[in-house]
Amino acid sequence: MGNCACSCKCCCLLCSEDKEEVKPTKKRMYTSIYNYPSNDLAARKLIKGDKLIVIEEKEHWVHAKKITINCDQKGFTEEQIYVPKDFLRPVDSLEAQPWYFENITKRTEAKRCLMRTENSEGAFLVWKNKENNFFYLSVKNGPYARHYRIKERESDKWFYLVDRKTFQTLPELVQSYSKHQDGLCTRLKLPCVMLDSPSLPSLSYEQQWEIDRSSLTIVKKLGSGEFGEVWHGLWNNTINVAIKEFRVLSPDIQTEIKIMKELQHKHLLRLYAVCTVEEPFCIITELMKNGSLKKYLINHKELRDIEFTLMMDFSVQIAEGMSYLESKSIVHRDLRADNILLTEMLICKIADFGLAQYTFSQDQNSVKIPVKWMAPEIFTGKEYTMKCDIWSFGILLTEIITYGNDPYPDLEKRLVLSPFSKVTGCHVQQTAL
Repeated sequence: MGNCACSCKCCCLLCSEDKEEVKPTKKRMYTSIYNYPSNDLAARKLIKGDKLIVIEEKEHWVHAKKITINCDQKGFTEEQIYVPKDFLRPVDSLEAQPWYFENITKRTEAKRCLMRTENSEGAFLVWKNKENNFFYLSVKNGPYARHYRIKERESDKWFYLVDRKTFQTLPELVQSYSKHQDGLCTRLKLPCVMLDSPSLPSLSYEQQWEIDRSSLTIVKKLGSGEFGEVWHGLWNNTINVAIKEFRVLSPDIQTEIKIMKELQHKHLLRLYAVCTVEEPFCIITELMKNGSLKKYLINHKELRDIEFTLMMDFSVQIAEGMSYLESKSIVHRDLRADNILLTEMLICKIADFGLAQYTFSQDQNSVKIPVKWMAPEIFTGKEYTMKCDIWSFGILLTEIITYGNDPYPDLEKRLVLSPFSKVTGCHVQQTAL
């Protein structure tokens, strides 16, 4: 026994050096809510529903043990893996439920997810409105998305849609309406599909910006622009990325890299890595499989089948991203539908920060500039401010409502600028957009 000054038997037991009987706190079990191909060459893939125990937690990554139950159910195996923190949730949490969409906060967002063709009648999801702090159940019913506010009883915090039928937990509510329609527009069937995964914090848990060019594999060409070409590629043959190659590493490109390193927002394209040691220079970003908003609008122009609510949803998403840029005192200077990219679930992400530090002047005549999207004061020598981005946003709204039409369709590009060129004496060649 240890040196115990008191005579109380209970105290002596607590002060004893013999502590083998003190059991450690049980570690919380986590589950993967997305597939993750892993960021190393060991091919330790993570499948949605895998169980893990977190060993070490960092700002954006966790080091965890992946638990795999053997087929004979007589044992299990463990392997260590690094996983982005956003890919895991506690097993017993609401966020781990396949029907709970924690990133949905508005009806328009819930509707956008439900109305995908992959969802059939009775597809559903639960989300929370951050403004009123209520949960909502959204259900696909024919060509409509029906939304039901889930109420909480003040006395015991039980959940209900109607007073006569209450539930202690949300999973119990969902389970009940999955068995019986009981007043809903339709019985709950399969959870809404979620095709998007969270943006990775970086390609590797080591969080190094500069990577070896040999780790990238080209898949196919996606497009080309003023400064280079854009490719669909693979990093380490596992993670899909977009590779933007440049002919030269100009100051504009260096500015774009610097800005993107500092920005993290759900409506801004995420920078993953760069290759700036040797040619071809490139930046590596998340891959947007639906391409640009401009392309999406034009593809729907013939049928004109984009609902006005979805157009408004696009506008709100872009406004949220631009508001974040304003909070960081960054002027985009090239806001247009071509530079808005779409995920599979039609989430908008603002891209292309190549002109973010660009100032209009006479010595920039050889650079392609978005004349039809630029505020008039730019051509009279005034400073480029946040208000100029607001002007461009207004032009972008006309692109959305006209299914991708360029602004001022009856005017040639040079004629848009001609009234201002007389004031400033500047001249823009036919390279203007």
